[in-house]
Amino acid sequence: MDAEYGEVETSGNIAGKSFYDFRLLDAVAGADNDTFRYGEITVPVGFVYTYNDGKGFHVRIPYTPDMRRLTVRLVMESGSGGTEYLRNPATGKHWFPVVVETEAGTADIALAAFFSLNEKGVYNLLSRDGYLAVYSGSETDFEIGAAKAQNETFLLKASAGNLYQHSTTGVGLVDYLHSSLENNGLAAKLQSEFLSDKVVIKNAYMDSATGELLLETEEKEENDG
Repeated sequence: MDAEYGEVETSGNIAGKSFYDFRLLDAVAGADNDTFRYGEITVPVGFVYTYNDGKGFHVRIPYTPDMRRLTVRLVMESGSGGTEYLRNPATGKHWFPVVVETEAGTADIALAAFFSLNEKGVYNLLSRDGYLAVYSGSETDFEIGAAKAQNETFLLKASAGNLYQHSTTGVGLVDYLHSSLENNGLAAKLQSEFLSDKVVIKNAYMDSATGELLLETEEKEENDG
């Protein structure tokens, strides 16, 4: 949790993952350049044997304001300098359309809309039957489970602010309760009651760990004239 701003910050957890080089191509001769934007991903020799369906592979694709759909080819470079393109088993061609998977099946996605999956341009591609499914390449390290005492304190303290675009963690309850001292008339009531005992309340706040109300006071000196 960010101690200064009181917000939960999650990690993308991309350390240690292998990224393959990606590049966009210019118009491809004989292809449907009006509908598709073509790209190329360089994969290591033996990729077909080392690829894992559970992990897929990662690429960095910079934001591109292009409403065409992305289709890519996978190229392997051998040690002797030669190249080989992997063949799409569903079409017999070298191109793999990149789509998103939904509960209803698959859906097309424009290249410009990739940004909605990951604003940093980090993506995870999974090889399917005839296409590549694209997902955000970031993985949150923030697990949802039964909260322990320390986690409860963090979550109650954390508040959804404007440091990031989509704030979904933290309820800010502690800050809310503290601010309620000023909004529900309790502060004024405390001051009036202590004033009769010649005690001035300079500050009042709650201890989040113990639930105690802490008061900073000052005794008012009597003036006999």
